[in-house]
Amino acid sequence: MNADGNGERVPAALRVFGGQLKLFRELASLSREELGRRLGYASHTIKSYELAQRIPEPATVERLDDLLGAKGVLRAAIPLLEEVQYPKFFRDLPKLEKRCTKRYSYDPHCVPGLLQTEEYARAVIGWCIPAFTEDEVARLVGARLDRQAMLTRDDRPAAHFVVEQAALERPMGGRETHRGQMEKLLEWVQLHNVSIQVMPTSVAHPGLDGAMTLLDMPDPRTVVYVEGQAHGVLVSDREKVNRMAQRYDMIRTQALSLNESLQFIEELAGKA
Repeated sequence: MNADGNGERVPAALRVFGGQLKLFRELASLSREELGRRLGYASHTIKSYELAQRIPEPATVERLDDLLGAKGVLRAAIPLLEEVQYPKFFRDLPKLEKRCTKRYSYDPHCVPGLLQTEEYARAVIGWCIPAFTEDEVARLVGARLDRQAMLTRDDRPAAHFVVEQAALERPMGGRETHRGQMEKLLEWVQLHNVSIQVMPTSVAHPGLDGAMTLLDMPDPRTVVYVEGQAHGVLVSDREKVNRMAQRYDMIRTQALSLNESLQFIEELAGKA
């Protein structure tokens, strides 16, 4: 389902960090609005940190520690925050994405998380059963959007996505959200490092076992992440990785071309 979460409630480390941040902010006699201005953020972002709805990036935690005179107390939480930002079964993938030189994936169920709008991500995560609370949804959506920074970082990796036609046609969140998501895909492909291919529903192909993500690492080596219902597995065995890479190469050849895929997404955006 690509929900990046299943059953984990707000981690204690995140609640403790939020409480510490609020305490140091109040000791510094700063409102959320003022602290946000100093960081270049909106006040609701500071609020989301304090309420354990969103996890700040390490660089932001370091700035908060300095601005509030926390003397390393907030900075000490960085390893814990990085550990709890994602569900246990999913944590390896974001860590690898931060270092990979190339990322390519096949997604059969919905728009890949790296390309989702906030509204679309909220709709996807909101369909998890048992349901998340509003705070949990906000935290998981924030973590997903934070991952997208890999696509625009200075040493941005090449990122290729093959997405099933049915996944793109599924109107998650309703008509407006669906249209906004299709328009966002058209924006993403304007980046020279991002490409998307559509797999027609009418085509039989070797990806029927499910979603997979392949990452080329600077080691150099390639690893594969496969995900099912609340279960993710990282594959590093060379023979297995080679088989899955061959499978992915075949999937790419059977999907629509880049230009045909772009036209398909443009049509969807127009119809939504």
